[in-house]
Order: sequence, then C-alpha cells, then structure tokens
Amino acid sequence: MNPYRKIWLFVAVSAVLLAGCSGATTDQLVADIRADSNRDGVIDGKDVGPGIEKGKWTAGYGAIVLPNIGDIARRCPSSRSQVSDAELAACHDAADDVARAPEYLAPMVTMPVRAAGATGRVEPIGVGADRIRIFVKRQDSWTRLRPDMNLTGTELRDGATLGIDSRDVVRDQAAWDGSFTVRFTVRDGKRTVTDDIALRVAPVVLHNHNQSAEALVVPESGGDPEYERFVADLTAAAQASGLNAALITVNTTDTWAQDFVEFGYVTMPGPGGRNVSLRIAIRSPQPEREGGRAIFDLRGPGMGAIQLGGAGDRHVDSFGNVETIPPYSHNGKEFPAGRVVIGTGNRNDAVVSSVELQKFFAAQRVQTPLILDTTWLVVGHVDEFIQFLPTPSGRGWRPAVTDPRRGLEILREQQRSGHGTESAFSKPGAPDRTIDAVLADQKFVADNELAARKIDENVEHMFQETGVRSEEFVRIPGLYELSAGIDDEPDALVSFYPGAINGVLINASNYIAPRQWGPVVGGRDVFEAAVTEAYRSAGVSVHYVDEWETLHVAGGEIHCGTNVLRQTGNLPIVP
Repeated sequence: MNPYRKIWLFVAVSAVLLAGCSGATTDQLVADIRADSNRDGVIDGKDVGPGIEKGKWTAGYGAIVLPNIGDIARRCPSSRSQVSDAELAACHDAADDVARAPEYLAPMVTMPVRAAGATGRVEPIGVGADRIRIFVKRQDSWTRLRPDMNLTGTELRDGATLGIDSRDVVRDQAAWDGSFTVRFTVRDGKRTVTDDIALRVAPVVLHNHNQSAEALVVPESGGDPEYERFVADLTAAAQASGLNAALITVNTTDTWAQDFVEFGYVTMPGPGGRNVSLRIAIRSPQPEREGGRAIFDLRGPGMGAIQLGGAGDRHVDSFGNVETIPPYSHNGKEFPAGRVVIGTGNRNDAVVSSVELQKFFAAQRVQTPLILDTTWLVVGHVDEFIQFLPTPSGRGWRPAVTDPRRGLEILREQQRSGHGTESAFSKPGAPDRTIDAVLADQKFVADNELAARKIDENVEHMFQETGVRSEEFVRIPGLYELSAGIDDEPDALVSFYPGAINGVLINASNYIAPRQWGPVVGGRDVFEAAVTEAYRSAGVSVHYVDEWETLHVAGGEIHCGTNVLRQTGNLPIVP
C-alpha cells in the first residue's frame, strides 16, 4: 500500500476511535479538530493532552504544513514561452482549488459531533488565511472546503478526514511568518462552539555539504564544443566520485548555474517515521537575469520553484554569494539546520549585502544569515574563498578557506629550488610569465597579502559566530590577482590560478575541483599537488576537471558554473 494512503486510512479510523476523547454527547455541543501537533507523522491521542496546547504553536509542538507548489502533471508553461515572469511563477499545483498532489497535504481531522441537526465548518483564519487551502476527503477524491462551505451531516457525525496545504512559501516575516489558525465551528440552533488549532508553513531549508549530492545541474551548451567537453569531463569526474545520476540540463546558456538558482527543500513528518519533503528551486532576486526563468522548467513532481523579488542583476544577489554552514551549536544557541552565509558584495554593489536574500532567509527562521566581507573580490561571492567539508567526528564538519600565503610559498619553494625560470602556468595559451616574474611583481605579492588578511578577518568572524578555531580551518592553496577588466572593477581581486575551493563536493570523500595549471616541475603540477594534499588532509579525494576556457577566463570556476541536488534531511525542520 502506498505510504501516503496509509496515513489517511489511519486518520479516518482514528476519527472514530478517538470519539470518546472528544467528550461529545447528544446533549453537549463540542467542537474538536486535530492535526499532527506532536509531529510524529500520524494523528492520534498523543496530539492532545498534557504538554500540548493545540491552539498555540511552539518549537516543541504544532503541526507543519507544506507549500504544495510542485507541478505533478507538468502542466505549467515553459520558460521559453511568451508568458511573463509572474505568470511562470504563479503556475503550480496549489494555484487553484484542485488537489493535484494530495501526497503533500498535511493531515487533519474533526472529531465526531453527536448533536443531531448541528452544522459544522472548517476554515483558516487570521493573517495568511488567503494562502491556505483545506480539503475534505469524500469517497476517493478531495474536495476544496471554502470558508463558506459546511461539512456534510455524515462528515460532522462521523468525523471528517481533511488535508491542508499552502499556496506559497514564507517570504517576508514582516508580512507573514507562516503561522496561521484553523477554526472548527459547530452550530446547533442558537448554540455555537469553536475549536482552534495552530499550524505553520514549513520553512525553506538550504542544503549543506553534509548531505551527499544526488544530481549535478548544468546549463545547456548552446553548441559550444569547449563547453560540451567540459560537461563530458564533469560527468566522468562525478562518476569517479560515485555519482552515476545523469546530469540535469537547464534551458539556458547562462553559464553561471550556481548564481541564478539555489536548491532547498521543505519537509514535514510523515507516516512510518519518514518525512514528506518537496524540493524548492529558488530563482535569484535578479529579475533582469533572463537565465533565471529556466528554473521553472525544473518544476515537476517533487520539485517546486519560486521567484524572489529584487531589482536589476547585481552580483551580490547571486546564489554564488550564498553558502550553508552545516548544523552546529555555539554559546548556547542551536542551529539544527545550520546557517546561511552571505557576502557583502563588491564595490559596484555599494558594499551592502543582498537585502532580498537576507529578508528571505530571515523569514525562514531556521538558518539565520551570517554575513562575511567579500568587498575585496571583483565578483564578491563567498564561494570564491570558503566552503564546508564533512568530517567523521567532532561537530561533523570543518570550514575550508583559500590560503594565499601558502600559494605564494609554493612558488617561492620552487624558486629556492632553482626552478624560478619555469613558467608559472602549464596551460597552453596562458599568460607567459615565469615563477621569478610573478614573485618579482610587488603589487601581485601585496594583493595576495591583502587577500590573506581579508580571509583572516573572515576566519575570526566565523570563530566568533561558530566557535571554530583558526587552526581547525582547512587551508587550500590559492592565489589572486587584480581584475583584468571584468565588470570594470580594476581594484578588486579574481583568482590567479583556477580557484580550487570553487568546486563541487559530491560526498564526504570526493570533490571535483578545477584543474590548476600551475608550474610543472619534475613532471607534476606542483600547485595541483599541494591542493590535492590539502584536501587529502581532510579525508577528501580530488578529481580535477579542466574549465579554463569555459569558466576560469570569465571570472568563475566549477562551483560557479554548476549546481547540485542533494539529499533532503529526514528530521522535521521547525523555527
């Protein structure tokens, strides 16, 4: 039997078995409505009683409802159609009065009312009520209960089997924090009784690197043979890492798949101890970025998509500027879903972090944003210098950061060993500069010392916020240089060698990084060898992919040009 059918069978039987708990008799009018208030995936006698006030919602109890915004039948228009952005976003399974995806309805029941001649009504009330849909199970189908519709006499007498969902995610807690109340009203002549139950829409939770990859996402090639070669090499590296799922291609030639979409999920407790989860593709708050429309083509069974507000196409609003710290606790504060990390952006963005991103993640109330300084970078994204690696012990993860000091030392070691006249790059067609020439460039050395200091400041801020000490950070060799005209920002930095930290973690022991193309001495790339050793010290094997022409020369790396669907968590995430 389908597990989702099991829960509704259980609920229907419970409505009868629990009648004695309601206190209803033929001469006493009682309204009693119940949901999964104790979050064990079923409705039973444990959802009421000592310790649970069903009219209130707390971190410890209160039913969770999903935004039912997938596209189970793939009926919504394509991103390449002529419909507007707003029309694209408005089409989903909860857009009308049809229960297209009942597997994502949260269960709810009314207890039997024994008063002959009584009428009953179930409706959402208060702020957010217009976003909530309630359905009643009749025969083998679901019927939308509008606020002006009564339950049938049979449903009132025997108890109604209900399902509830939301038309939208929580976006701005100043407007609506996802909380709402469902009221059951019973009338018998002049007598009226009500019963309220508090519920909340599940927050959107971003994935973290302690969740293994299930599929890689890339833009289409547009017929570019270099890009097709990159995708083929990326596929081979993913397979070598243990990921055999086919790459998912989105309908855009916008190279930067990390920037215009971020993947998360919403989840609620389900039957049998298994959560019911729906993936959410989030379009970046960059309405002028045409490629972002393509995320709506990913919407389907098990996948919803939303569009954030915003204005223009600022770098700071890209999702390459968002990373996620895995779960942790510090100074008496618990972060069971981890925390979102957002950069302040570059100077063209007026040194302010994305207001839209901060507002959205603050509204979820589970991954409180932590802000890092990225003003020293041209693109200004946190993925240019920090990532998080799983570990088998301790808190379960370690941060990794780029280490420009180690990058300079690698070149100096080769110079001291008599290899200063070797080319700094082994990539054919790359700038013709020797190790000696690179190290003689005092501005280059000073810029990397600046980058090192900026990273130190961010490491200290991370320590204050997470308790992770500086010596616990994994240091990944890397170097920066002044912008070569990217976005007309000459006084900020970009990666000199392809940024090794800007790759894709597949699982706890496999990582795909950009090929380094550093100096080759004795038949090996000494810079790449140092990167490999740094990751090996954290228990991670590196698989290298050449993305020089496709990504690096345009100011980004593998992480910037890809995206990942990861495993969803199985614990209910509640604010």
